[in-house]
Amino acid sequence: MSTDPPPLQPPPADAPKERWRAWARALRRERVDAETGRRVAQALAAWDRYRRAHSVLLYLAFGAEIDLAPLLDDRGKRVLVPRSHDDPEPTLAVHELAGATLRRHPFGPLEPAASSPAVDASELELVVVPGLCFDRDGYRLGYGRGYFDRFLATLAPGVPCVGVTLDALVVPRLPREPHDVPVTHLVTESGVRPIRAPRRSRAAPPST
Repeated sequence: MSTDPPPLQPPPADAPKERWRAWARALRRERVDAETGRRVAQALAAWDRYRRAHSVLLYLAFGAEIDLAPLLDDRGKRVLVPRSHDDPEPTLAVHELAGATLRRHPFGPLEPAASSPAVDASELELVVVPGLCFDRDGYRLGYGRGYFDRFLATLAPGVPCVGVTLDALVVPRLPREPHDVPVTHLVTESGVRPIRAPRRSRAAPPST
């Protein structure tokens, strides 16, 4: 008889976001390891649109996030990473990773210092987005501050936005708010998949 614990069941679709976050964190802690990160990074690196892109926004993983560290050293690309700021409201700036001075944000992740070389978001050819979980329409559950939603809403139409997650953390539907911006693709340990629903571009940013 198997001694594996039973799978964690997702909340109902209409459950509060905090309940969804607790579920996603627990399942992610159970499932994410170095091998998972390696498989997800390989799947993204093999994708033709990733291979064609030169200026790519990645992220510096923290906690139990899927770590795409192998891609951060890709010398064939201009690797960019986000820096959060809150003036006048929470959003992200884009910085070159090469030569950047990294600092620890109060919430935990490493990110470039404000003095590091900045890049206009219009130069991005592909954006890779972390999240606690995603739904089949590309909507993302983050940590609740709205940094990525505000940032994604400013991108030009046609820029691929790839959510990074596990197959087990892709659910039929997440709670949504008017300011939420879906990604265009998902990458998991199984590969890259497109989102069928069209991405809303230049949406109004959240007011709170």
